[in-house]
Amino acid sequence: MGGFFNRDKIPFVPVVYEHAAALIGVTPSKMARSAELIVKGQLRAYELYGHDLVTVGIDIYNVEAEALGCPVQYFDDEAIPAIAGPIVSCPADLARLRVPDPEHDGRLPLLLDAASRVREVIGSEVAVGAAMVGPFTLAALLRGYENFILDLLTAPDFAGALLDFAAEVGLAVGTAMIKRGLSISINESWITPPLLSPELYQRFAFPREKGLIVALKAAGAASVGLISGGNTTPIVDWLVQTGSSILMADYGTDLVAYKAKARAAGIVLRGSIQARVVETGPKELIAAQAREVLAKGAPGGGFILGCGVVPYGAPPENVLYLKQVLAAYMAEHGGIA
Repeated sequence: MGGFFNRDKIPFVPVVYEHAAALIGVTPSKMARSAELIVKGQLRAYELYGHDLVTVGIDIYNVEAEALGCPVQYFDDEAIPAIAGPIVSCPADLARLRVPDPEHDGRLPLLLDAASRVREVIGSEVAVGAAMVGPFTLAALLRGYENFILDLLTAPDFAGALLDFAAEVGLAVGTAMIKRGLSISINESWITPPLLSPELYQRFAFPREKGLIVALKAAGAASVGLISGGNTTPIVDWLVQTGSSILMADYGTDLVAYKAKARAAGIVLRGSIQARVVETGPKELIAAQAREVLAKGAPGGGFILGCGVVPYGAPPENVLYLKQVLAAYMAEHGGIA
């Protein structure tokens, strides 16, 4: 299952990014600029939750864009750092960009160092990976979302060139992760309908994602996940052809159909309850959503239970309760099915 999960149980995979900052009493912006704090927060999260995949990251959509020159806003409260604005307004701007060196540019070395150090400490017990931004989302950040969508319709050659460049960036970053023995999580939140139509996804995003995943696996990646929140059911027929090791079916997708297509393609599926429910509760709703997701997705194996990205302020007891619900389900059903 995904190459590194225990096949005798349903893996528990809450995604812990900014929540790790809360666990050690710092802001996301402070953690995002300190390898020491990232390591401390991720190790504390693993100590507390014992989850089955540790993916290292904080403001996962900003790191590559910042290394390319996008300004990032940092905050003094629990807000996540954010891109201040795009940097590509015309083909000449794109021509001036160069693929960043993950070993030297921006916060990429910090992220790689932190993920490597986490792996050194707990990698013998649990799979450890790192998060990177997907080509479509990076292109949209560099160009600006509305401008980029318009480009897809009116300047497809320019849009395609920007996507190709973004995929090159992804290959450079992913290769650096592979060299450190890390699994890879490609995050593509902006491909989800209605942000992008299925037709435009198939034409523009799909071939770059597939090409990137194939190249990363050829470079030695043990696992490459392609993660997008929201209802991606309208594009699942293409997602399962990307070569991804893991896909995510967010709460509200057609999970039964999604699972059948993922299983036929040999892809592990991560089903999730709503992240806001983990933050706000009540426990009865956490249990109800978890049991619903498990009933639809768990039979037959090849399934992971998650809750999206755990919010900064989520009570740890709610995350632990979700794990308890999963344990009870496995006890009732004899393991993975």
